[in-house]
Amino acid sequence: MRLFLYGLVRVVLFLVFWAAVYYLTNLGMIVALVVATILTFAVSYLFLTRLRLGASQDLQDAWEGRQGRRGRTEVADADAEDAYTDGRFGR
Repeated sequence: MRLFLYGLVRVVLFLVFWAAVYYLTNLGMIVALVVATILTFAVSYLFLTRLRLGASQDLQDAWEGRQGRRGRTEVADADAEDAYTDGRFGR
């Protein structure tokens, strides 16, 4: 979820910067794209550190196969499945 939020914030920042540079200056579209890209990178690097680190942690957890927080229902369901398979396969 934090990865999606981080990406969404960066896209919105890029669009805001691009619109500001393109419509408020007489620069061309390519220059506006380059300037907006640089500004978006700088702002996200300097001010979105916590969100960026959270997004990278989510990616690391997904890559390593860690399970997130589970609710009571999911835990009870997993316990019931474990009890069934332990009894069936004789662990």
